[in-house]
Amino acid sequence: MYKYKFVFLSSLLLCTIYQARAQSKQEREYQEEATQVKQEIWDAKDPAFARTDIPQKYSNESAVIIAMNFTLGADHNRRKDHIAVTLHERIKIQDKAALENYSEFNLQKLKSGGWYSGVKLTSYMGIRVIKPNGQQRDIDMNDAVSVKDEQDDKKQKIAISDLQVGDIIDFYVRTNKDASSYYASPDPLDFSIGEKYPMLDFSLNVNVDRKMGVSWRYLNDEQSALHRSQEGDDYVFSIHKTDVPKVTDERWFYEQRALPTLRLTYNGLKSKEITNGMNEERIRRFLTYEIISVNAAYATLGAVISGFPAVLHDYATRTGVRERDVNKRTIAELAYYYIRYASLYKETSIGTSIEVGQQRKTYTPRQHYTSNVFRQLLIRYDIPTELAAAVPRQVGTLQDVVSLDDLDYFIIAYPDDKPMYCSMSSMQSFPDELPPRLEGQQAYTVSVSGSSREKDASFKKINLPMSSADQNIDAEKINVNFAADNMQQLSIDRIIRVTGQYRYNYLDMLLYEDMLSEERKNLHVSSSRDEDLLASGSYRKRANEFDVAFSKARKDMDETVSANIASEYGTKPTAVTYFKVAEQGLEKQNKPLTMHESFTVDGFVKKAGNNYMLDIGKLITEQIELSPEERKRTYDINMPFPRTVSYDILINIPQGYQLEGVENLNKSVNNDTGSFESTTKMEDGKLVVTIKKVYKHQHEQSVNWVQMMAFMDAASDFNKQKVLLKKI
Repeated sequence: MYKYKFVFLSSLLLCTIYQARAQSKQEREYQEEATQVKQEIWDAKDPAFARTDIPQKYSNESAVIIAMNFTLGADHNRRKDHIAVTLHERIKIQDKAALENYSEFNLQKLKSGGWYSGVKLTSYMGIRVIKPNGQQRDIDMNDAVSVKDEQDDKKQKIAISDLQVGDIIDFYVRTNKDASSYYASPDPLDFSIGEKYPMLDFSLNVNVDRKMGVSWRYLNDEQSALHRSQEGDDYVFSIHKTDVPKVTDERWFYEQRALPTLRLTYNGLKSKEITNGMNEERIRRFLTYEIISVNAAYATLGAVISGFPAVLHDYATRTGVRERDVNKRTIAELAYYYIRYASLYKETSIGTSIEVGQQRKTYTPRQHYTSNVFRQLLIRYDIPTELAAAVPRQVGTLQDVVSLDDLDYFIIAYPDDKPMYCSMSSMQSFPDELPPRLEGQQAYTVSVSGSSREKDASFKKINLPMSSADQNIDAEKINVNFAADNMQQLSIDRIIRVTGQYRYNYLDMLLYEDMLSEERKNLHVSSSRDEDLLASGSYRKRANEFDVAFSKARKDMDETVSANIASEYGTKPTAVTYFKVAEQGLEKQNKPLTMHESFTVDGFVKKAGNNYMLDIGKLITEQIELSPEERKRTYDINMPFPRTVSYDILINIPQGYQLEGVENLNKSVNNDTGSFESTTKMEDGKLVVTIKKVYKHQHEQSVNWVQMMAFMDAASDFNKQKVLLKKI
């Protein structure tokens, strides 16, 4: 699992170095600080980091973490927050897999967010290799290769030469974050204790300036393991553990719900208190009284409400219904799509660069603002609403909250006698559908209309609904032909239709340009494309920049399609001859997201004398094959959502050949956790294979892992099946 579980450092463990070239003032200052950090770390007299021996019981492990130390210091001074995070790790390499993991580091030295964000991140790193004979060598950080070298963004990578099995690698990362507390609040800490390798010694020390205040939770462990104290002007949190077992349950695993985890967030200048989590009363006050006052601070979205009546009028005109006769559920859905378009599809500010690629499609709104705007719009049409807040599944439960930012905010509308759950989470989100991370969770809800007594009385806790496996479907139709001039090359024509939560898996296959076009078409908005992009009037020059960027994104899609095919089938296609998104599936009342692609691939057919062997199982894409270690499950299984995958495969048998071994393709495993079923038949000289794989629930207890393995093994076994094309 080798990854770090604290928010702002997780993207920065790609660390930092100094390369001695023409030294600017910035570089000289950096080098001075790097030297100080180096002396501080290497001169420390921690006996855990002097150890070189490994207990016999760990001799067969891929690697053993001899010692890991995590420290964080946070203080505030003159409207500036300063946070220093250090991770120091000493690890014994015991096989080639671990050797590969530690042979190269991708490093980031500097990242500055500019004036508005007021954030600057600077990182320092040191690496030391200890040979079995005790010889010690410090890696020269000047040997790093520059990957990016801009004034505010410097990235490098360094290879660890002559690293061998049996060596110990000792490295540290220090990351300083300086942020204006006016523009940016400190990032929270989520640190889960557990790695893919066993740890002989683990220690954590967090010091937070009392002026900042903290809210914290320590989860999934004895509370006595966390030591809290007050030393001078600091709140101090510390943990020390020895002989920490490795974590093998990496698949479908939520660390914060399983491993000992320290969650901590800063109160900033609002409160100097130290509190054990965010209690129900604090959340109630925010939902009931505070969230409804923030609309004025989000004027960009608040202003769009005035544009919705024209959209509703256009809808009524097109459908031949008087406006007053449009049913309220239709109004609520139309209002949802309109707010989604205004907050996520349209440009709301002039950025320094034009972003229309993959990153642009992942934009998310500030949910408590958009929820409030959406609520106010529905009130105008006499549609009752409730504000709601829930914790994403990967974070935990309502009892694990340490900050209001932990919560997702959304609306429950009541256009009729059935509640309508509306979470404005992404460009693909639907009305009356929750994102996967909220399904099945508990939520707080409150009606924010009426008197204070009525508001308080309406506050309650509810269980959110969950989708089913037959709502979340990935259905594929695959037509397979053998190339006429080369029987060892397959031509595959593939149509993919996805519904429900599955459509989020294919966001990278959509183009923002096409999504914006369809969104505008569906809503029949009166503005122009360039107006939506803030590329008109005094900014009309931006229109050409957008055209260039759209063209590049469309061209880049060729590589995305090819890369996805390679990922799914385990081999790169020799050619992609056709790709089209036939339906984008951006509105639930329209056709599902549908993609059509054609490509050729080698490696699925091997010549056997006058005959050919077809790896027919590979046509259902790569399946999960559990390692011996993965077959032992300790923690519960947390999957994204219940789901169904189906394949209808049509294989055109070349003239002069017949198939042998088809009977081995028929399989059926069905239990309480899921199923895998495959059937075959011959039809007009073609082999028709029908396959269906179902994960019935999003969560399974660890005791049900045996049942899950049964149908997963059946799918994996099918993946290995071959049939013989025998010359007649």
